[in-house]
Amino acid sequence: MDDAYAQLEREHRQIEADFDGLLGESEAPVVREVGEHLTRHSEVEEAALYPALRRWVDGGDDLADRAQQEHAAIATMVAELYDSATPERLPELVTQLRDAVAAHVAFEESEVLPALRELGVELALPAGPLR
Repeated sequence: MDDAYAQLEREHRQIEADFDGLLGESEAPVVREVGEHLTRHSEVEEAALYPALRRWVDGGDDLADRAQQEHAAIATMVAELYDSATPERLPELVTQLRDAVAAHVAFEESEVLPALRELGVELALPAGPLR
């Protein structure tokens, strides 16, 4: 049975694959698709993951605050891609975004998800596809 943790981790792998396909790509629709995927993923985590973290995990407020700050930084990078990316700057901006997302995913998968799993917290993700 696929639980919410596995769904989030699978989603993280898909986001990593999105970046692999995006590097070297300069088409605005492709860049926008990756940005929208990141936005939807963030919304799911903020609706389901972080409230559970705050409620159940000792020190969860600090972990959730950090994760939400990282989401805000990533959202700013996505907005910059949408608003001011020139074909010349796109590889640099995509690389910075990929690195920020990779660090965020590593944090979630090494600290956030294990803390909730250890307590046996069952997450309820919003209905509908993450993608």
